[in-house]
Amino acid sequence: MSIFKRIFKIGEASVNKVVDKMENPELMLDQAIRDKEKQIREAKKSVQECIATERQTKTLLEKEKADKFAWEQKAEAAMRSNREDLAVKALQRATEHEQKAAALEPNWQSQRDSVDELKKDIISMENQLAEYKRNKDFILAQSKAASVKKDIYEAKARITKKHNADDLMARLQAKAERQAYEADAAKEMAQDMTADSLEDEFANLGSSGNSPEVNDKLAALKAKMGNQSENA
Repeated sequence: MSIFKRIFKIGEASVNKVVDKMENPELMLDQAIRDKEKQIREAKKSVQECIATERQTKTLLEKEKADKFAWEQKAEAAMRSNREDLAVKALQRATEHEQKAAALEPNWQSQRDSVDELKKDIISMENQLAEYKRNKDFILAQSKAASVKKDIYEAKARITKKHNADDLMARLQAKAERQAYEADAAKEMAQDMTADSLEDEFANLGSSGNSPEVNDKLAALKAKMGNQSENA
């Protein structure tokens, strides 16, 4: 079965799959219709030749039957004239035409049956052509619908797809956030490391941080210790 016959026999679910393999569905479907029309024209020409042959055979058959009948009539006339010899000759001639008619009869019957079958084939081909033309619009509509659907999905895929530029921006943003976190961590470490620095010690130099009572007791302790060292 040719691809065109398969196209016009498949169901709706399979139309798109087959049409996708065509370079130009509309052109190929038009070509399929033209091929079918050409096939019908050639078939009709062949059938016409077969019909002409059948008609010719039928004419010969009818002529042989008519000649048989005519010679039989002549044989009867000869017998009425008491010419048995002529009657015998007439009957012999009638028999020849009868034999020829008997030989032509099956040939003509076979030709007539063949012509009838060919006529049915022509009708079937014309019905197929009508089906081709009816289904052409349906198949093209299905093909266009599938093409539009494909374009929609491809456009959607292009919109939702992450491009290289999107990936680069995401990486740069993540890197900037990381650097900000690292800067905050460095600042915190710097504050911790310099909490007891020399500058802080000088800033607190003028103030021991003790109460006046504690300072008085510390001074008395120092004087006592100094006296003990001198006596020793």
